[in-house]
Amino acid sequence: MADALSTARRHRFLILTCMLAMLVPMAFLAFPSSAQAAEAVTTCNPTATNGCVNGILQDASKQPVAGATVTLSGKESATTTTDSTGKWAFSVTADGSYTVTIDKSVASSHGLPGNTATVSIDKSDFSKQRAVVRFDKANVADSSSSGKASGSASSSSKAKLGSSSSTTDSSSASSSSGSSSNFGQRFWQQLYSGLIFGLMLALMSVGMNLVYGTTGLSSFSHGEQVTLGGLMAYVGTQMLHWPLIVSGIFAIAIGALTGLIQNEVIWAPLRRKHVGPLQQMIVTIGLSMVLQYLFQFFFGGSTKGIVTSVERGFQIGPITTDRATLISAAIAIVVIATVTYFLYHTRFGRATRAVSDNAALAAASGINVEHVVRIVWILSCALAALSGVLMGIYLNGIAWNTGAVLLLLMFSAVTLGGLGTAPGALVGALIIGVVADMSSLIIPNDMRYASALAILIIVLLFRPQGIFGKAQRVG
Repeated sequence: MADALSTARRHRFLILTCMLAMLVPMAFLAFPSSAQAAEAVTTCNPTATNGCVNGILQDASKQPVAGATVTLSGKESATTTTDSTGKWAFSVTADGSYTVTIDKSVASSHGLPGNTATVSIDKSDFSKQRAVVRFDKANVADSSSSGKASGSASSSSKAKLGSSSSTTDSSSASSSSGSSSNFGQRFWQQLYSGLIFGLMLALMSVGMNLVYGTTGLSSFSHGEQVTLGGLMAYVGTQMLHWPLIVSGIFAIAIGALTGLIQNEVIWAPLRRKHVGPLQQMIVTIGLSMVLQYLFQFFFGGSTKGIVTSVERGFQIGPITTDRATLISAAIAIVVIATVTYFLYHTRFGRATRAVSDNAALAAASGINVEHVVRIVWILSCALAALSGVLMGIYLNGIAWNTGAVLLLLMFSAVTLGGLGTAPGALVGALIIGVVADMSSLIIPNDMRYASALAILIIVLLFRPQGIFGKAQRVG
């Protein structure tokens, strides 16, 4: 009997112990702990275990704001201070929505439109692993605005209905004038940005068009040549600590070398085996994928800054710009003009155009077609590398997939301007660049590239050969 009671007590003790073991973790789930601490870091690179919330705090004229306090709140929280270049960064481990705040006094004293921005982090989505916050953009908010503020504004609006009509008319006129002035400034700023972007797009599209004109090959790996140029400039400036000019020359040399290697190892043997342009195009798709993953493996998924200093901005009428942008645009114009002169006023340029028009006839007239194609590949990849350097400076960084993102715009530019014509690539790229940037005035910014592709489709419906292309008889 005593043994039976002892056994029953042991069973009850075991049952109670199991119930307590189950209740303890349930209590932790029912009463979650407070927000964890994010980590304030100098530089943040997103991985599978952490995301990044970072930015460069600049005033309205793009000058860095140093020593400002930046506060992160949400799933995790932390506080940091901007460095001498205005940079700040947080490393977070939890996915979700975060709010970034700076002091209202800092925002007002530096002409910023707001002091609060909300971002979202999702480590499983590559495009959402990093959130870059810009307080000098108009999409930030003032932390003082709330439901009460809206209510009081509504009440004051109702009170104004009983006031004199002259007051109402003058306030409406002032509002309309301010809105019109703001739209006009945005119009000129977007037009300027579109022209700059179009020039850089033209620089990378001219080489693609030369390759198509001489070989009939549409290269899907041309975008990776752009990325390679930007990444090699990053290696030169940030890893080898060379001056920017030396790093740019190094990047162009590497780009030209890869053009020579590609032609000698891949494209020349395929041409000797009489492999058609369609099969070669499929090879370029595979090469593009291989290069993209190699870039991501060696350089990671984060954006790499070629230069770390923030250029001092200045005004030219209604346009805000900086010295680096103007120099990049000038380099693009000079290089495009030089390539055009090379094609139309030199012996080798005339030979290149002859191969583009009719390779068999050019060979029969004594032109070394293979030598011409080899030089075109070297020139094409060198131009792509240069455009990668300039684009990396203009966009404040280069990523492993920058060229892939720009590839469809390159194809649009060369098709719109006329396949195989260098002037067509320039004009088509300028149209695509301006339309893409100007369309953000009336449609969401994420859809600006779609508007450029829509223009391409409309033009090709009425002129399939492009602006400078020649109509060809088929059949």
